[in-house]
Amino acid sequence: MRLERIVVTTRNHYTGAQEPVELQWRGRCYRVVAVEDRWYEGFGAAQRVPMRYYRVLVDTGERFLVRYHELFDTWSLVVLPQKESAP
Repeated sequence: MRLERIVVTTRNHYTGAQEPVELQWRGRCYRVVAVEDRWYEGFGAAQRVPMRYYRVLVDTGERFLVRYHELFDTWSLVVLPQKESAP
């Protein structure tokens, strides 16, 4: 899994862990149309860092998987490997 740092605007502008409404990645701004799924990792386990994941549909019709890292208060986009085309 490869991650790239992104800038995220959240619903209430209150805390970084709120639901994302807009994200900026590679110089482009995407408006979140829908949060299609969300899950949490590491909560309740003292040795793990709490993280929140959101699968979002953006205004271009693309889907992105974004992650909020609570310890560092940062957002990242999960970049999936590109499939190689057959010769």
